[in-house]
Amino acid sequence: QYFFKRPEQMVSGAVSPPQVDLTNEDLIRAHVHAVWLAQAGLGLGTSLKELLDIRGDDPPMTLLDHVRDAVNADPPKQRAEERASTILESIRDQLAQSDWYTPGWLHEVVSHIPISFEQACERWRSLYMSALRQAQKQDRVIRDASRPASDRAQAEQLRRNAEAQLRLLTESQNLIQSDFYSYRYFASEGFLPGYNFPRLPLSAYIPGRRFRRGKDEFLSRPRFLAISEFGPRSIIYHEGSRYIINQVILPARDTEELQTSAAKVCPSCGYLHPHADSQPRDLCERCGTQLQAPIRQLFRLENVVTKRRDQISCDEEERLRLGYEIKTVVRFAERGGQPSYRVAKVKRDGQEVASLYFGNAATLWRINLGWTRRRDRDQHGFILDIERGYWQRHQADLDDNGDPMTPRTARVIPYVEDRKNCLIVEFSRHLDERVMATLQAAIKNAIQACYELETSELAAEPLPDRDNRRAILLYEAAEGGAGVLRRVVDDLDAVSRIARAALELCHFNPDTGEDLRRAPTAKENCEAACYDCLMSYTNQMDHQLLDRQLIKDLLMELSACNVETSPAPRPRAAHLQGLINLSGSQLERDWLQLLEDRNLRLPSHAQSLVEECRTRPDFLYKEQQVAVYVDGPPHDYPDRQERDRQQTNCMEDAGWTVIRFGHRDNWELIVERYPSIFGDGS
Repeated sequence: QYFFKRPEQMVSGAVSPPQVDLTNEDLIRAHVHAVWLAQAGLGLGTSLKELLDIRGDDPPMTLLDHVRDAVNADPPKQRAEERASTILESIRDQLAQSDWYTPGWLHEVVSHIPISFEQACERWRSLYMSALRQAQKQDRVIRDASRPASDRAQAEQLRRNAEAQLRLLTESQNLIQSDFYSYRYFASEGFLPGYNFPRLPLSAYIPGRRFRRGKDEFLSRPRFLAISEFGPRSIIYHEGSRYIINQVILPARDTEELQTSAAKVCPSCGYLHPHADSQPRDLCERCGTQLQAPIRQLFRLENVVTKRRDQISCDEEERLRLGYEIKTVVRFAERGGQPSYRVAKVKRDGQEVASLYFGNAATLWRINLGWTRRRDRDQHGFILDIERGYWQRHQADLDDNGDPMTPRTARVIPYVEDRKNCLIVEFSRHLDERVMATLQAAIKNAIQACYELETSELAAEPLPDRDNRRAILLYEAAEGGAGVLRRVVDDLDAVSRIARAALELCHFNPDTGEDLRRAPTAKENCEAACYDCLMSYTNQMDHQLLDRQLIKDLLMELSACNVETSPAPRPRAAHLQGLINLSGSQLERDWLQLLEDRNLRLPSHAQSLVEECRTRPDFLYKEQQVAVYVDGPPHDYPDRQERDRQQTNCMEDAGWTVIRFGHRDNWELIVERYPSIFGDGS
């Protein structure tokens, strides 16, 4: 729309190439995996049933022998590392400017391929085992003559759904067009490159319409879209029919308890702090604000089930129109134990106007707090049947006896997680919510115009939330990222160009500030906002706040600003001191001093609990999945050594690499054995 209304900016027959961030770590890792797959000569077949052992009523779901041997073989990995090294040499200059690439990165990725391959299979395993367990469970109900006829009828329906899901996962017919075709599946899991479908999607099971010979299928959506589109009791339209999200596919689990998590979110800046009762945090890591009580019962939304609905009530329609209250929070990635982000100051004549914080591959959560239209604004989440996975119906919904709930329910808060390049914009002076909402729309649209992005490639959210707008969060929504937000921080005149583009979009002359009142080809004047400047489908909730007149002076000021980029925010010395403070013995402090003396990479965490193994390693390199134990004299006793062996086995089964430094060992030799973890030093 922008360029069609500005034909002078279009050249007939010329198409701008898509922008891809060549220094995106996930993207490069996926290409390294593809190189390895070619070197290994491992065919993935058409379905993961050709890779995993699914035999029997209680299948082990492990890799088949020939697949495991191919994944663990060393010669293909060595050839892949040599080939990938040659490829990476072509972007050496770009990699040198990234904040994640190290000389040992490639070797680490190749060595980690067996674990990465296993992890990529987990979603398929979970879907298969959940469907298999449901089919087996409902079959027992059907064969139990003591159960009421209504229970057996319900069980037959649930078993049919489960069997249909199993067929979708395993049948080869038309599977090449399916989301579960092996190569497409591994691309969607981020193990292989994939640009034409979403990475790490959420899937909704759509039952076929029997009387019209409809086919069962899974419908996939990017997770940040699915948190609302596939939200509890949401309505989706597919091939002319209406379906309601009535159930979650619960992962197969050994215990009856539902796995949930907790987090604290800064009320001032929206920064995310994963929470553990054993390690409470009272102050925000980013801004130092006092943190409030944690958000508990956070439930990671993965895959859902739908059922067909012929009609919906007026109350349902109104709730669906207003949608959900979605809260987006952010946490910067950690490199070398420190938050990894770059800071830039936007200044005019030496006076600070705004601050920019760019984070590469930052962790973003989108949390569904509940319906926007709900009576108690302080009550968050939805009621979930933790045995069958049904979402509780609203009291005002149509009479529907198709989703009988068991007594075992819990209130949970669905959320999704992903890693995105992001930019936080904070202004030096306080701005009211109308100005912030208008700036959010103007800056987003201006960046899209300057860097020729599609609307779907860039997203913008207020921080910490819509009711308290203190900053603007921008993140690259396209797969792989376009790399434009990094350029906003790196280019000295980027902010000036974006501000001028925003002025032009808002119908102002960027040189004089004169109000032109309308877009070049528009027939009507724009008073506050229109679809040529600020309004769009994605910001409908903000339409009443938008007013282009409120931001003209600030945009004129920004158009005369330049950018000063600062180094990393937290110095190494401060991080080292934090690790020393958490150390539990002098031996651990001596080990840290060795790393400091040799200028080696510091661990990211100290004394962090690994829940699945109930162990607290002395130090963690969390990004590399490495746990370090510094063992003193008590570990020389046989009973303690046996416990250490059990802990090591559990950690390795969970995907961790365990490195032990005994008090009698030569620590320098151990360090030299792992250059991809500790670095090469000075």
